[in-house]
Amino acid sequence: MEAEELYTKLKEFFPNKLDLMRHLHVNACWEYYITENSTNDTIFKLHYYLFKKNENSLEMTKEVPDIKTDLVLYFTEKAILYLIEGNSSAEEYYARYHKLMNNPQSGIEVDSKVNKPRLKLWQIGYKKWQKDFKF
Repeated sequence: MEAEELYTKLKEFFPNKLDLMRHLHVNACWEYYITENSTNDTIFKLHYYLFKKNENSLEMTKEVPDIKTDLVLYFTEKAILYLIEGNSSAEEYYARYHKLMNNPQSGIEVDSKVNKPRLKLWQIGYKKWQKDFKF
């Protein structure tokens, strides 16, 4: 799939899934890197941000927001498409994420990096989020 087509598909999913960031404060921000075949690739097919704009909406953008990223997430294209398949709920999305983490397959990979100190993350809601989604 072409990068713009993938971005459009993801933009139809992510901003409409407020529950993905439930418990998190406004301005919680995730940075996404999508690769073709492996999360170790250094060439990215797509790079974007998802952040909690307000209590009622998420925003997805390719522009660097004026917010420090909390988490940096790496997915292969097949992995991200698997996670959103069938317009999954937040619970299903995270269950699939755990499945991929625990059973890595060639070409279907996920990885992440925490970009802020744990105490700071807990102060902005990640402790409840972590407990809710079993991270």
